[in-house]
Amino acid sequence: MRKSVLAAAVVLSALVSPAALAFDPDTPVDAEKEAFPITLGSDEDPTIDLAFRTAFGLPKGAGAEAARTIDERAYRFRPVAIHLLPNNVGVLLSAGSLDDAGHSEGGLNAVHYLKSSAAGWVKQGEWIGIGATGTVGNAATSWAFTNLLGRNPYLITAGGGVWQGCAIGSAVVTELTPDGPVDRGGFTDGMSSGAGIGQTEQEYEGRIAAAAPDKSFTVAYTGTRSFKQQYVLNNGKYEPVGKDQVPGC
Repeated sequence: MRKSVLAAAVVLSALVSPAALAFDPDTPVDAEKEAFPITLGSDEDPTIDLAFRTAFGLPKGAGAEAARTIDERAYRFRPVAIHLLPNNVGVLLSAGSLDDAGHSEGGLNAVHYLKSSAAGWVKQGEWIGIGATGTVGNAATSWAFTNLLGRNPYLITAGGGVWQGCAIGSAVVTELTPDGPVDRGGFTDGMSSGAGIGQTEQEYEGRIAAAAPDKSFTVAYTGTRSFKQQYVLNNGKYEPVGKDQVPGC
């Protein structure tokens, strides 16, 4: 009798847990408590094919790649990360690479909102062209989801490129509002020069190290010299306080 009651309790717990409510059992739930600085990563999640197929309308068993023609250009999307909102809506980030791209041409990021249900994921919305991208047809090359910047979660994406021996990367902060993702501005997250003729050798790396939610955030830079740059929310966009201290290429 005791074993039967215990088994029933375990089943009931699974049925009402956040992980059980999310259709994809591999969706990250109850992650470790966040802390500054916010670190972006580039590891692609190999377990989110179900969400990706729903987002792009692919048949069951299809590979994790979707071709889209946008403005007469061919893009190939792949899933890279997913984040579960408190209302059991999964936010899927997919990276779209641009075929036959020139050096200055970037790829596209796609964001989908997917609602979990007993029948599986249900697509609620699609947004193409969100966040930061790189060069030579690359979409975002690193990303992170965070709850540290405001009452709504944020997605941070970054991308960059190299111009005549000078590398520079930019990050975009995107608020994940209930009605969809909204880009709120960006900052330089990395810079390195010295490989080109006559260039000064210098290097900087920036990470968000503090924030007043929905008001401002501070990027701490290390490298050739250390300093901090504050960004304040103004008319829906985060803008630097004073001149950007990171040198350009």
